[in-house]
Amino acid sequence: MASEITLFDLASKAPNRSWSANSLKTRLVLNYKSIPYTTHWLEFPDIKPHHEALSIPPNPEDPDNPSALPSAYTIPTVRYPDDGTYMMDSAAIAHALEKRHPSPPLHLDTPQQAKIEALWPKLVPIVFPCITFKIVNDLLNERSAQYIVETREKAFGFKIAELENVDVDAVWEEAKPVLRELGDILRENEGGPFVLGEEPSYGDFILVAVLQFFRRIGEDLFHRTVAADPALGKLYEASKQWVEKDT
Repeated sequence: MASEITLFDLASKAPNRSWSANSLKTRLVLNYKSIPYTTHWLEFPDIKPHHEALSIPPNPEDPDNPSALPSAYTIPTVRYPDDGTYMMDSAAIAHALEKRHPSPPLHLDTPQQAKIEALWPKLVPIVFPCITFKIVNDLLNERSAQYIVETREKAFGFKIAELENVDVDAVWEEAKPVLRELGDILRENEGGPFVLGEEPSYGDFILVAVLQFFRRIGEDLFHRTVAADPALGKLYEASKQWVEKDT
């Protein structure tokens, strides 16, 4: 419907269900604020031509943080129905949605959110060997899987097939200290289960998006994650109502 926000999300094997952590951040905000939206699914190699055809301005290049991965056009992207404009980047979208739909509030940019955002880059390199092979083989359709294989192998200099037999137990053992740090953030305010106590915030949704990302990759990875610290499981359970709409 023209009156609804359009959320451009990454396609998966049928049936399409949201899986990307960044897209899930935006979807959680939309669901929490009860903002009507429809989803338009895109395969990885279609993102750039799709966005260029709509004249969506590319993400600005960051000369201080060059990346070997293509990032001019990214998902999530939303189209706002009131003015027809498009926006990429989950953080920018969260701020825009908070301005357009201030209730219920997201409590953006709290100290706890900053701590969570600082820990995510520590966690990714640890779990990367476990998640990449499963994303390519279990989640993605053939065209997107081939795109990820070609771009990631070129960027990182190894074969994704080599990750098939990675020691999952060893990887998650290495990840436990970071996961427990995330649990410590959730315990900073008594009463929980959210980082601010009883009221959700965008910091929670960043963390819930990561948990749901792991769950979409594999139930085993999700259960290993929440088993590392009970606060993570409590947060996920308290947020399930905003996770359920994922199509």
